[in-house]
Amino acid sequence: MNRVSFFDFAYRPNFRDQIDDLMSQAREERWDYIHDNQSVPHQMLVNYINHTFMRLFELNEKYPEEKYICETEEYYCFDTGLFTKNFEPIYAILSPNVKDKKESWRLDGFFKKSAYELRKIPELPKRASYFDSFEDLVYDTRLDLRVNMDHILDDQRNRDRIPEVYRNSPNLPMLFSGLAIEYAKIRIKENYKAAVPQYFNGKIQFLIPISLGDPSVVDLSLAVGKEGGIYTGHTCLTLDMAYNNARLIAKPESDWLIGK
Repeated sequence: MNRVSFFDFAYRPNFRDQIDDLMSQAREERWDYIHDNQSVPHQMLVNYINHTFMRLFELNEKYPEEKYICETEEYYCFDTGLFTKNFEPIYAILSPNVKDKKESWRLDGFFKKSAYELRKIPELPKRASYFDSFEDLVYDTRLDLRVNMDHILDDQRNRDRIPEVYRNSPNLPMLFSGLAIEYAKIRIKENYKAAVPQYFNGKIQFLIPISLGDPSVVDLSLAVGKEGGIYTGHTCLTLDMAYNNARLIAKPESDWLIGK
């Protein structure tokens, strides 16, 4: 099934202002992204809108009768999945793009459910879904977890995500595959919310916390997916990357990911 990027689909002449407006409407949460020790304002929100649109586009192609997107000759509308401070859903509205033939639609902006701009839409579109059962969102602690340590420690992209203080330690393999993994399992057994769901390549995975030194400090996240009757892990993520990925499904509540 095709994955269509929102940036390729829609003409966005005032996107930065529109993202600022969306952020001011939506319930307050973390949207800035840290890259190379530099804060990129609102980048998580931009990523969120793009991936939400791609998921809705997929669902609309697969289940057109469910109306994940409302499209007529006059408008194109989808649910952002976000809410105002008073819990009104917020929608994106696009209109036909007459100035630029490359994109057929132009983003008008983001509007709450009661806004005048949405009155022309008698049945508003559905929110994106990423799972078939709530059981898909709970890590099964009874299953074995097998970590591909060679890929994590020898792949440069993975290795660069490990904090520098541990990256070149001769004890890193023992730290990672031994105590760090066992402690992560204990955290999940103590509180199932410690394993945070993410949506990747059409499947639900889990992000689990990895502490390489002080158990009270989470240094990075390990992404694990279910294959057969076990969990496998071969990719680690920085905490910003993990939050960005988890936010596509829902606002994370796990303490290690939101910094509490």
